[in-house]
Amino acid sequence: MIVAFMKLDNGELLKNIRRFAKKNGLTLAEVATLAGLSASAIYSWKKHTPSKGTLKEVAQVLGTSYSKLVGKEDKPEPTQPDVTAVDLKKVIENKKNHFEYDGQPVSPEQLKIIRNVLKTMFKQAHG
Repeated sequence: MIVAFMKLDNGELLKNIRRFAKKNGLTLAEVATLAGLSASAIYSWKKHTPSKGTLKEVAQVLGTSYSKLVGKEDKPEPTQPDVTAVDLKKVIENKKNHFEYDGQPVSPEQLKIIRNVLKTMFKQAHG
């Protein structure tokens, strides 16, 4: 069995708690009191890390998840611009396509060489 321990960044944690508290119109002392802690408890987290259970209580008071509170929420992947897959073999074999390279027309003989190079390259790469 593998057990992973997550090291919390206390500065990031306090920043997140402040942000969620502000969003809810609460001070840190009010958040602490509502979570059943002393009014100054959250301020002491600059020097020591609270238990996961305590953080879950604070997250509940703030209306968020433990993961979001500690900054470990999965961040969405950056979106890519729309990308269209193009099958080079089909494009090259389509007689309706006209090819140019750097403004110069590609002859049928040159296109045949390009097709053979691609075929050889992919055969070597993929067996």
